[in-house]
Amino acid sequence: MTITGESGVGDTNANLRQQRLQKLFDDCEKQVIGQLIGPFGLSIAMFEDRDGGNVTTLRNFSREDADYIAERDVRSHEQSRKEYDRDDYMASDHQKISDRVRASGRDHYTGKATPPEQMDMDHVTSLNAIHENKKVHLAHRTGDDRSRVRNMANAEENLAATDRSINRSKGAAPLAEFQKNKGERFGMDPKLVAEVATRSNDHIRSTTKIALLQKQGQELLVTGGKQAMQMGVRQAFGLLLAELVNGLFNEVKMLIRHGVEAGQTLFDDLRQRLARVVKAVARKIPDAVGQMLQGGVSGFMSNLLTFLLNNLVSTEKRFVTAIREGILGLIKACKMILFPPPTMTGEESLRQGLKDLSVVVASTVGLLIRESVNGFVMTVPLLAPFADIVALALVGILTGLVSAFAAYQIDCLFDRHLNRHGEKFMDELLADAGRRATFASELVAISGTSLENLSSYARAIDLYDQTSETFEAAKLTSSATLASLEELVAEAEEQVANSKATADYIASSQPEIEEFLKTI
Repeated sequence: MTITGESGVGDTNANLRQQRLQKLFDDCEKQVIGQLIGPFGLSIAMFEDRDGGNVTTLRNFSREDADYIAERDVRSHEQSRKEYDRDDYMASDHQKISDRVRASGRDHYTGKATPPEQMDMDHVTSLNAIHENKKVHLAHRTGDDRSRVRNMANAEENLAATDRSINRSKGAAPLAEFQKNKGERFGMDPKLVAEVATRSNDHIRSTTKIALLQKQGQELLVTGGKQAMQMGVRQAFGLLLAELVNGLFNEVKMLIRHGVEAGQTLFDDLRQRLARVVKAVARKIPDAVGQMLQGGVSGFMSNLLTFLLNNLVSTEKRFVTAIREGILGLIKACKMILFPPPTMTGEESLRQGLKDLSVVVASTVGLLIRESVNGFVMTVPLLAPFADIVALALVGILTGLVSAFAAYQIDCLFDRHLNRHGEKFMDELLADAGRRATFASELVAISGTSLENLSSYARAIDLYDQTSETFEAAKLTSSATLASLEELVAEAEEQVANSKATADYIASSQPEIEEFLKTI
């Protein structure tokens, strides 16, 4: 390897390292500001995350504590934990319903004809069993209005007329269990009992399922739309605010470094610098609109994902926050990797996508440890009154620095991958540059020859023009000569015709001449 090559490689690597370090410093500044404004700034101010998310799942509702339940379902949760009170589930027109059910005069469990006055109306699925069903309380919102659960419990599908002795012996026991233990004694028909039980179970299950789907679906749309709007506004406002803060920070830094421009007062200089920052922020408005749409999608999806996760495991509010912030970063990273901009190569989009993922990981870890940092700050007497603010600032700064350092390591990794052949690779580049230089020299020589040929072609074209003019003059002379020849030919033809006519005349007159000569 030549000395020039070694020097070129060294200079290139040194310049690349210098560029990477400078980019690391710039990214540290941007990431720290972005984290303090975004996840650890505007998010804390705009979102009130709670354990379990915005929509109560059956899993969380079934817990004994109400920590993971949305505020709107707290009263229903309390109602489901109260002691059973039959009056809470009895219909106001109970007697009318009972009379209508018993009017058939047939025992629904035995199939026997029985006078209505000897029968009771039985709730196939007992009111006590309905009260113990947590899903019923969540779906029918028993904390606000128990009319829905009363209508379900006292619907015809859950009612049966049976002999008083059967009803009073059964009590609140499950119908299938009672039939198994005492059905034969009371003459109950297993087939009829199974049909009645199936009808009741299907009614309770389907009514509750539909009510729960409607409730949770409506709440998902409302809370998801609200979170989408908040997330969209946060992203748009955060982008513009970050641009404003970065611009002001850079302008102040330049002012300190270079001072006021010559010939201007401090006020004029500040006004011009502020105008530049405002213009830069204004140029970001189209990007802010795009960020608003992207933030809206991520906000709705994070609300939905939080709900789905809480069907499997109860999530604390810090995980809810991490999910919301993580979804946004994941969407951005996946979009960058799978649908790279036209101006970026596949490798560049992959690099940027990995950087976005590293920001997601760093932000998620920061959000998860924020409460621990807050607890630690609380132990410092002087900082205890400001623990929340100090913890947010510390975690935000740490998260920004970690994100920038991770991005730096990703750049270095890609650089090492691109230059994995080291000096051999650089030698090949230099050799290729030499070949290109030789080719360029040959191309210059060929171009000179081509120019000379073009000059010869120009001279030849001039000669061709002169020859063409000569040919044109010759053409005119030939045309005149041809015309003269045509006239001569015409005169000759006329003379030949006259001579032929004379010869014919002489030939025809020959006998007469001969006769005349004979007479002489």
